[in-house]
Amino acid sequence: MRRGFSLIEILVALVIMVLVSSGVMVVFQYQNKNMLTQREIAEMNLMAKGVSEEMSRTLRMAGGVLPPGVGGLKVQASGPERVTVVLNRAGGVDTTRADSKFYVGTLVWSGNSYKNALLLPVRHVKGVFTDSGYVVTTVKVPPVSYPTGTYPAPIKDTMIVLPVQKLIENASFPGLGAGAMVVVDESWFADRWPWLHSVATSSNTFVYALDSVRYWHRDDTVFRKINRNDSAAYAVGIDSMRLRYMHPSGAWSDSLLATDPVNQIQKAQARFRVRTRHKDRSLEASNPSTRGYHFQTIETEVALRNASTLVNK
Repeated sequence: MRRGFSLIEILVALVIMVLVSSGVMVVFQYQNKNMLTQREIAEMNLMAKGVSEEMSRTLRMAGGVLPPGVGGLKVQASGPERVTVVLNRAGGVDTTRADSKFYVGTLVWSGNSYKNALLLPVRHVKGVFTDSGYVVTTVKVPPVSYPTGTYPAPIKDTMIVLPVQKLIENASFPGLGAGAMVVVDESWFADRWPWLHSVATSSNTFVYALDSVRYWHRDDTVFRKINRNDSAAYAVGIDSMRLRYMHPSGAWSDSLLATDPVNQIQKAQARFRVRTRHKDRSLEASNPSTRGYHFQTIETEVALRNASTLVNK
């Protein structure tokens, strides 16, 4: 009567078990590798869709909610691909409640110092302007040839972009009354008309919020900078970014052309080539030209809503 297995039977069973286990392990490793690859491809597709939709939305609104001739695109034809979009993202616009005051040099007020400050007494600041952004307004300035120090002076209107120094929700200042205040930097004017109150904004003048959104590509990353905030990585795994522009003549170009009307465009095209974050060694071995990465190309064409305002400023 047999009470156990012979050595040969045990060895045969062990060999069969090793073969079966090895097969199961190979299948598991293959499925795990395939799952990781598919997850990377899915992440790559989401990244491509996200950056494409974000830039398309921004490009479409270039010059939006701004006076004619203000805002638009500033493109770069050589070097790293980059574009700056100027728009009024939140639709912020207000009017002044009194005439402004311009102070050449340093104004010390309520414990703060402001350089070449123009005080714009507006009706609201909360939800209208951003403290790191800009404003666009019409100011009255003397002719360049007018005698220095004369006030009041003959004036003419000019519209200009001014960086915001401070937003004050409620302030009281001599001659301006109490209420909201936007303090902007008028250094550009200080170099030309360097005397007190040489520049002014009248009561009930429109003041528009202005936002600058810049995108550029470096290495495998698209960076974004909004207004004067710090730049930040916006999308990773971007192998290349390409921007093209269609002019009124119907011609596409990598930069703005001196066509009629000069530097005006009707459409923008953004093309992104996105890759997976990690290498696929088997793909690299079978197809060295891929460098081991899976790629996805996404291209979007945007019709601009405010084509008449798109100038290279």
